[in-house]
Amino acid sequence: MEKLAAKKIMKSWRNRPWPKNWVLKLISFCFALFLWYFVVGEDKVDLTVSVPVEIINLPADLTISNQYKKDLEVTVNGPRGLVRNLSQQHISRPVDLAKATPGAKVIKNTADSIRLPRGVRLIRVRPTDIILQLDKQIEKDITIQAVTTGKVPKGYELASIRIEPPALPVAGPQAVISPITSISTEPIDLDDLTKSSVLPVALQLSSAIRDLVGEPIATAHIDIKEKKEEKTVTDIPIQLLITGKKTYTVKPDTVAVTAMIPYKMANQTKDMLTLFNARIIAGELAQGKHKLTIEVIPKQGIDLVKITPETAIVHIQESKTEMP
Repeated sequence: MEKLAAKKIMKSWRNRPWPKNWVLKLISFCFALFLWYFVVGEDKVDLTVSVPVEIINLPADLTISNQYKKDLEVTVNGPRGLVRNLSQQHISRPVDLAKATPGAKVIKNTADSIRLPRGVRLIRVRPTDIILQLDKQIEKDITIQAVTTGKVPKGYELASIRIEPPALPVAGPQAVISPITSISTEPIDLDDLTKSSVLPVALQLSSAIRDLVGEPIATAHIDIKEKKEEKTVTDIPIQLLITGKKTYTVKPDTVAVTAMIPYKMANQTKDMLTLFNARIIAGELAQGKHKLTIEVIPKQGIDLVKITPETAIVHIQESKTEMP
């Protein structure tokens, strides 16, 4: 009787319909069993890893004005295999600032603030708090001022220095940028400069501004001019330009000039008379005495200050031979 009952049970179990996807369910069960063994049965270890702080949803009109620790020291505990692979899983500490307002903000690093794989437990976070100083974001063009050192050689002068660009555009915290009215260049050495030059020049930046703009380079357009010396040159002969067969006399027949002469020309020219040409244009004047203006033509670069005298008396007479 018992054997007959057992046979009926076995026959009923064999004829029982199998569930759908029973093979897939069996594989899932085996995989879950393996994962359970891997998580629970493997040796657990402690490990300290570096986790970056990720700022998200920062409003466009706000900026972080203070220096904060951008990486956290996180100590975790879990199976050896899972813990070793944490560095490959791009774990971060997200900080959502979507509802942030200007001012200081303290964010606590709690156990649920960092998402870890299942089976890994957070033990400790350093630092425990993230302190952010939020400030309004502004843009400002800060004037660049040239700073020089040394002197140009004797006989030369610094006419001007033009910095390009004339101002540095900076965008950043209002508290950092607003008090700054100008930025200076690194000292520009003027020693041995005898001609105009264009030079690259670095800027003297505070660490706060350097963090915002990096290490920009400006261009200095340096205008160097040769000095001029005031000189008086006398006994410059006057040439009369006249047409026709005429004789003439010119009184006085020499002129003196006071002029501003370039430094090098003034100190290297042996005969200063060669720097000037004095003349009177008489043309076809009739016989008699005429008071005419003396014209002095200097070499290029010379500026006339005074001509003494400014006029001369020309006495013209007819001549049988044509004067040159």
